Amino acid sequence: MIDRIIYIKNVFIVVFIFMFFFSCGDSQSEDSTGSENCNELIMVDTSRGLCTEQLSYSNQVIFSISGDLRKVTANNIPTHNVGLFGNVSGALNPNAITAQNSSYDIDLTPSKANTKTQLLNNGPVYSFGILLNGVEVDPVAAEPWPHTKPVTNNHNWSWNLEATMVNIGLDCNTAHVQPNGKYHYHGVPSLYLESLSHSSSEMLHVGWAADGYPIYYMYGYSSMNDSTSMVKALASSYQMKAGERQGEGDSAPCGEYTGVYSADYEYIDGLGDLDECNGREGVTPEFPEGTYYYVITNEYPGVPRCFVGTPSSDFKIGPG
Repeated sequence: MIDRIIYIKNVFIVVFIFMFFFSCGDSQSEDSTGSENCNELIMVDTSRGLCTEQLSYSNQVIFSISGDLRKVTANNIPTHNVGLFGNVSGALNPNAITAQNSSYDIDLTPSKANTKTQLLNNGPVYSFGILLNGVEVDPVAAEPWPHTKPVTNNHNWSWNLEATMVNIGLDCNTAHVQPNGKYHYHGVPSLYLESLSHSSSEMLHVGWAADGYPIYYMYGYSSMNDSTSMVKALASSYQMKAGERQGEGDSAPCGEYTGVYSADYEYIDGLGDLDECNGREGVTPEFPEGTYYYVITNEYPGVPRCFVGTPSSDFKIGPG
């Protein structure tokens, strides 16, 4: 009788242990694969439309100096080919490119402000600047979570889509067209850069930021204050975050960091050559005594996302 009681007791213990570990295993599995329950709405898509179209408009841009201002007038029409835009079959978006009548006043002698100005603050605030061909660079898309139209006060601008990592109808120049017909770059303008026949052994000045500081593409002196030092590709100090977003898929996105959101990236001071605004101090061919300058990089952020100086209101987006 005693042996039988001991046997039943041992069987009960074994069953209990089995059920305990089986239950824990299920719980751990759910925790480790929580992303499987996440409805990932937006996938990485870096495809670009072919640039097969030659515009009938001619490029018009004038840079001049008046007092302490660099004045620019432009029709925002590039000289290079573009993608297919307009209300036609196969278009990248329904907005046709049209010549603009744009004018900009930019500080000729900029200085750093006490605080940085972000390009995104509860919505796009500024386009970043204008290139020497008269086309704006405007990296921030107006695509906040949960990516429905129209945008309301309930949308979460902390999770805004990264324009160059999703399909928003960009052509090979990472550019597309606003509803008013203005063609603008969201990232690296490949055909414009090709037209400059640039050498990687020299710095390349490509435009002016809205706060008046110059914009260069990718390259700078390896010793920032020595124009005789070797030119190298300058690295940004941003990296993609590791792990998973903390959102639950309702008020904010969930799933692994993939780069489809600007918030998927983080700035690490000293990680690369450039600061938070993708710029640095140093000498350049155009500024042999030194200046602060911004850099468009091939990796994130591409076009900088903040200003160290005070941006011109002519680059402001939206009302005001």
